[in-house]
Amino acid sequence: MDKELMTELKLTMLEAQTVAQLAAIIIDYTHEEMMLVFYELEWEQQARIKDIWKSV
Repeated sequence: MDKELMTELKLTMLEAQTVAQLAAIIIDYTHEEMMLVFYELEWEQQARIKDIWKSV
């Protein structure tokens, strides 16, 4: 995954406010790509995304 694409995915993940928005990202990116970027996020950013997923 190239750096530009990873940066774009990172910004998209961080802008998400709902589960639906996070789920929509899955359509455009693979699970592997999402996990690569997720593990590059700060702990607080990861926790925020996990909290959104838990709201289902």
